[in-house]
Amino acid sequence: MRIATTALVLFGSALAVSAQPAPAPAAGTVAYMQTFDVPMTGRPQTVFILKRVFKPNEDIGMHTHQGTEITQVLYGTIELATRGKGSKTYKAGESFIIPRGDVHNPINAGTDEAAVAVTYVLDKSAPMRDPVPGPATRY
Repeated sequence: MRIATTALVLFGSALAVSAQPAPAPAAGTVAYMQTFDVPMTGRPQTVFILKRVFKPNEDIGMHTHQGTEITQVLYGTIELATRGKGSKTYKAGESFIIPRGDVHNPINAGTDEAAVAVTYVLDKSAPMRDPVPGPATRY
């Protein structure tokens, strides 16, 4: 009986190991820029990934999101004005995270076009952004 039980355990272990996906081969170098644990709200969420191009000195206006924004500057210079936190400038290759509810305004701070890759994790059916009344201020 012991031999049968041991054989069954070993066979089950072999199946469990073989069911694991093989690790992907390394391709290039991975450099983690930043991490952020997205708070769970208990509501279904949708992920949006987009690219936005800003003309020189263009801004979106103060707004907020019903979720988290994760942005990387592809080219150009973006000044991120965040209410209560001031402004910070980001250049190509740099990224930033905007937590749920932070009032902010990205501004092309350069003389050439700027582009960002944006990932939103928003509550399902929420608008892409909620405008906030007031001036599009640089802090």
